[in-house]
Amino acid sequence: MKIETDDLIIRNFDMADENDLCEYMLQRVAAEFESYPNFTPEKAKEEIVLRSKSDEFFAIEFKKTHKVIGNIYLGKRNFNTRELGFVLNVDYQNKGYGSIASKAVFDFAFKKGIHRIYAECAPQNIPSWKVMERVGLKREAHFEKNVSFHNDDKGNPIYWDTYVYAAINPNENDVNGKMNPSLSDDL
Repeated sequence: MKIETDDLIIRNFDMADENDLCEYMLQRVAAEFESYPNFTPEKAKEEIVLRSKSDEFFAIEFKKTHKVIGNIYLGKRNFNTRELGFVLNVDYQNKGYGSIASKAVFDFAFKKGIHRIYAECAPQNIPSWKVMERVGLKREAHFEKNVSFHNDDKGNPIYWDTYVYAAINPNENDVNGKMNPSLSDDL
């Protein structure tokens, strides 16, 4: 897959992306939301091999510098559904790149016939759910205490709530044969 926007290229990972992947993944070691506490520079070698073979992880490349500044996850789920996720290098956050990349992948997936896309985040992770809303996902659920990213001092999991956002392909007909309303009207 290769998608281009004005500033970004969303594409498959390749082995040359290892250093950039390592840089932004090390920033996630102690992240408040969805941390990767066991990630090390040595694990970057394994991770780049996995991601370069994956059809679910895509590199977000900054066009001007050709630096990989993060990734988009489009995980395969049942019923022609995909789970959307994104991670950005902290130096590139709060600049709109998460929204741009997510929207580009979102539109690409719907053009390819994906039925539904959903994403999840903690209610406290305001930047993530703002991106979800910006790209046209609607909040469908609020699950209480259903995920854990950290443990307390005694090793017990600390549970977080989760918002679930989703959108149905606007190009599909509903059960009455009518087209679903365009998501672009909400942006």
